[in-house]
Order: sequence, then C-alpha cells, then structure tokens
Amino acid sequence: MKLLLAVDGSEHALRAAQYVAALRAQLTTPPTVLVLNVQPPVASGLVRRFLSQEALDGYYRDEARGALEPVEALLAQHGVAAESHVVVGDVAATVAEFAESHGCDQIVMGTRGLGGVKGALLGSVASEVLHLADRPVLLVK
Repeated sequence: MKLLLAVDGSEHALRAAQYVAALRAQLTTPPTVLVLNVQPPVASGLVRRFLSQEALDGYYRDEARGALEPVEALLAQHGVAAESHVVVGDVAATVAEFAESHGCDQIVMGTRGLGGVKGALLGSVASEVLHLADRPVLLVK
C-alpha cells in the first residue's frame, strides 16, 4: 500500500500523520508513505523580477520545512519510513496529480489546514482534493 500524506503545518495535518503512524501498527506489511507539502507559487511578477529562481526555491524549501519536520519526526518516532516531497503549484490540484503520478493508493490529509476561514466544516483544499482525486481520500479531523 502506498499512502500520500499531504501536510501543511496545521494541527489537522499532524493528526493525519498520527493516523498514518497508528495505521502502520495495524498492518502486517508497512505502507510506503510519501509526505507532500505543496507551496503556493509566488504570484507577483514584481517579486519574481527582483528574486532569482534560486532564491524563490530556497524560500519554498524553508517554508516547507516548518510543515514537514514535525511530521517526519512523528513518523520516525513510530517507525514509519517516509519520503518527503516539496512541490510548488495549486495545492489541491497538485495533491491529486502527485497521487496519480506516483501511483498512490490513498491520500491522507487533515480536514482543515492553515486557511483563514475558521469554523468551516471542511476546508476548501480538502473539499477540492475530494473532487479532483481519482483515488480514495481519507480526511482526518
């Protein structure tokens, strides 16, 4: 089984990682776990005009580290081997495309992320991934 764990640094994403760690204990064969953080692209042409691609790539990596490190540590603590990836793009579409292109059997993610709308029952990214993905999506509260 190959799982895609999409994380954004939110509490819900950490709970999704805890679910994957607990799932590992229940399976006789350990799953392959790909941890994905998607960084939204810097849209401003003005910013791109003054920063090199190398500087932007460094920014994306630094931003992703904050989301990936706690998840990587939690998974390692529970003996779950994981491979981390950082991709730049539209978050929901990129999660769905990454799962397809990497042959993932299931997407695991939190119901809500770091978005600004509080109290929403289901986050807009989670909702869009449900709509776009062609494989099962497990949402963790």
